[in-house]
Amino acid sequence: MLKQTFILTCLLSLSVSSALFAQSKTDFNNYRTLLSNGSIPDDIRLSTPEKVERDMQISRPELASSVKRKFYVGIHTSIDRILHSQDCVFGDPISTYIKDIAKNLLKDDAETFSQLRFYTLKSNETNAFSTDQGIIFVTTGLISQVSSEAQIAYVLAHEIAHYKRKHVLERFKQNVTLKNADYYELSTYSKERELEADADAIELYKKAGYDEALIEPTFDVLMYSYLPFDEVRIPENFFNSNEFYVPDFKFPKEVFAITAEENYNDSKSSHPNISKRKKQVLEVLEKGSRWTGSPTILGADRFNEIRTIARFESIRNSIISLDLTNALYSIYILEKEFPQSNYLISMKAKTWLALAQTKSQSMSKPYESRKHKEGEIAALHSMLKKMDKLELASIALRQIYDIRAARPANQEIQAIYDRMVETAANTKQFSLESFSKYNYPQAVQRNKSYNDSIAKIPVDSLSKVTPPAVNESKYDKIKKKRSVDGNIDLQVFDSTTYYLYGMQDIISDSSFVKTFKEFQNKSTNSSKNSENNSKLIPAIPNLKNKSIALVEPNVEILESSKKTVKVSESIKANATELVVTEATDNGYTVNTDNAPNELTIEGIQAFSFLKTALTQTKGYSKVNFFPVDYLELQSMAKKYSSDVIMIPSILYVDSKKSAPMEIARPVIATWYVPPMAMILLTGKLLDSQKTAIQFVGVDLKNGHADQSNVYMISGRPTKLLLGSKIYEIFKSTN
Repeated sequence: MLKQTFILTCLLSLSVSSALFAQSKTDFNNYRTLLSNGSIPDDIRLSTPEKVERDMQISRPELASSVKRKFYVGIHTSIDRILHSQDCVFGDPISTYIKDIAKNLLKDDAETFSQLRFYTLKSNETNAFSTDQGIIFVTTGLISQVSSEAQIAYVLAHEIAHYKRKHVLERFKQNVTLKNADYYELSTYSKERELEADADAIELYKKAGYDEALIEPTFDVLMYSYLPFDEVRIPENFFNSNEFYVPDFKFPKEVFAITAEENYNDSKSSHPNISKRKKQVLEVLEKGSRWTGSPTILGADRFNEIRTIARFESIRNSIISLDLTNALYSIYILEKEFPQSNYLISMKAKTWLALAQTKSQSMSKPYESRKHKEGEIAALHSMLKKMDKLELASIALRQIYDIRAARPANQEIQAIYDRMVETAANTKQFSLESFSKYNYPQAVQRNKSYNDSIAKIPVDSLSKVTPPAVNESKYDKIKKKRSVDGNIDLQVFDSTTYYLYGMQDIISDSSFVKTFKEFQNKSTNSSKNSENNSKLIPAIPNLKNKSIALVEPNVEILESSKKTVKVSESIKANATELVVTEATDNGYTVNTDNAPNELTIEGIQAFSFLKTALTQTKGYSKVNFFPVDYLELQSMAKKYSSDVIMIPSILYVDSKKSAPMEIARPVIATWYVPPMAMILLTGKLLDSQKTAIQFVGVDLKNGHADQSNVYMISGRPTKLLLGSKIYEIFKSTN
């Protein structure tokens, strides 16, 4: 049985950390994903109520006292969700770089600079935004797309302008009828405010010494952000190797035009279109004195390194979000500069595996028609979309087999290869007998030789028809079309089934055949017993290992109340204390490196990988996916001396204070959807005050998550009721 570990976790107020970045040259051949570093900033360390109470003491005459608390509760709650997500990092190279650019922009305004904090979001969305608290978020997607430091500086200057002019607060005052002061609603500025921020940004940008000529191209970054970070044609030998060949006719011949327009209809948008923004910027520039500056203040080498980091991150982001075409396309571009990068090679293997798995399970998301319809990437997307299950499984196996052959000692590659063999074995169309013993060029040549020999036979001989054998069966006829060695005969060679020619070394590999058949037999047996093995953690009493890693309770309060945030913090505090007490009393070893009052960078980093595993589990659904952070999860298994991390979650609902849709919306948005959400949505919690306790488990060996049974409490989760239920749960494990 798997050893298992508890982690008490939180989406509302999980703490993360920040620090100064000790600059060093990034090793892209052995790249690892961005992580937070350094001491924990107050943005993360303080709870939402603490930040609300702190800000309530600040004098803000422009904000009426009657709505002041509503404003702070709303913005801190929504921003804290971003700060505590697995996408948000700080003290990393990109965040430090952004801070240094801002320092230069505000070299004459030290007061404003002292009020700002900078965070990076690991997201392929091209975006940057500021908050009323002075937090500025910049996505890796934006950094990956820009051509110069100056373009980042202009976008950053624009966000600083929003902050200085207090546009978030202005938006709130204009919309006091909003039920909640949600940041996403408050950051939807009017066209006038966007244009105002552009004008202010020019002044900051100019004083910082950046080149005027690079402002206008910044808008091109925004307009074409839906395309990959570069436009590079995929060559027709992209899939080819010494053993494998894809015919030229498989590649689309059409041109996938780029159709983005600057002057699109923005009548229903809060933002002015690109054309209007460009026009105003040019008008402002023409009215002032023209100047020349530099594309970089911090140095071209540093800019190129930071942009490359963002581009490497885009691959991981794409795999997590199932944008697999973009992952493969980005790898192809980056491999030209980093052909020996272990990171790129590993990500390539993961991408091919995910392509084969999602195609085998008929998942539509990676192959949606609305994706990648323009530019060079569209040709690759079109090909992958049109491939059938056997075709894509064959190509993926060929690619991963070759990667493994080149790196036989690589643990992660071996694990990916094993998962690929399992995928092939579980793909109904994949049969070892279907493949030829010849590669494609050999088959073409032998077919040509056969046809040439036929051409030399007298016409009258060819016209003679051999009568069919008496009582010849369908299977006799099929066998006639195959050669004596069981491989496809030259006479029925079909170039459209090119993927059947070029696997001869794989299907003759005894180790592969043995593993393939083992997975086939395992699949047959597991399908018969699927009902008995449907849960990783069917119920908490099945836990035997006595190891607990403590973070914070994951608490969701579904009610409309001024005290909601305080209630949430109270439940977290009580649950944390109770779990520590009961776990200790029942003989568990409690690891507290990520506990609420004992947070460490290492624990926080580890938990970000857990949340990514939960995200992958939800996104990949029924697919036996390979975790994008496999090596990190293996390290966690060693750290916690456990194979499974258990995450208790607490959900409290007061149906008298929440409408059904208000309950459904936040539950659907969380990662622990079934079965807790299903209980809510089927009405079992909607008739009164109820509390549900559930355990989410992450298997560190394969990165998958599952949910336990739901434990119910009638009424509000007071410390007494929580203690009684948690005592009962832990007692049942002995």
